[in-house]
Amino acid sequence: MRGTYKLASLVVLLIGLKIANAGVTFEQMQKAGELVRSICQPKFKMSDEQANGFGKAQFPDDKNSKCYVNCILENMQSMKRGKFQFEATKKQAEILLPDDMKEATIKAMVACKGATDGIKDPCEAAYSLLKCLHSNHEDFFFP
Repeated sequence: MRGTYKLASLVVLLIGLKIANAGVTFEQMQKAGELVRSICQPKFKMSDEQANGFGKAQFPDDKNSKCYVNCILENMQSMKRGKFQFEATKKQAEILLPDDMKEATIKAMVACKGATDGIKDPCEAAYSLLKCLHSNHEDFFFP
């Protein structure tokens, strides 16, 4: 519960910065990512090295890693019960991403809109989505 409160506070802060025209920097995105990781890493016993690997398109094919990805994406509200929340995620990207990251990220999201279709297991679905996003945008940001 405490982690959810921290995450909600951070999202409100980031939106506030954007509304104030202060913009969201890559460093602020990284801080937000660290917060989400602080919720999911202990839960799935992921080392920093393992967690960092996802941002470098290193995808271990095991249940724990897949469920870690699902935890991150659910906490970012990009996944819900195994389904990609495309519209909500696109809206967040348009508001929160630094301008130089928006176009390529949204283009990858459009390409991966159906990446979770037909996948029953939420962990498998999240993993499939992340792999698709990375294959469509090699610099895709994943905390």
